[in-house]
Amino acid sequence: MKDRYENKDILTTSDLRQMEVIDIVEGRRLGFISDIIFDDDLKRIDSIVIPPQNNFLSVFRKKDEIQIKWNQIKVIGIDVILVDTNLKNENDKML
Repeated sequence: MKDRYENKDILTTSDLRQMEVIDIVEGRRLGFISDIIFDDDLKRIDSIVIPPQNNFLSVFRKKDEIQIKWNQIKVIGIDVILVDTNLKNENDKML
């Protein structure tokens, strides 16, 4: 029996959570995805969430999490996700 994930066009949420997220603007590693937020209809990914790094107790502080909108994701590679944190969501307003 063939593996159902043999087709390389399929990407699971588990696959996404194992990929390291890198900010192409600052050239730094942001970490690994801890959560995925879907739109209201549960049809599309709205954003990904990355926990803060280097702080054991920060697991309990949601305010330090990094939330990256789907439009900020530039490339999903084999083992990394490249994001542009300078891009703003079209719904966000600049002050």
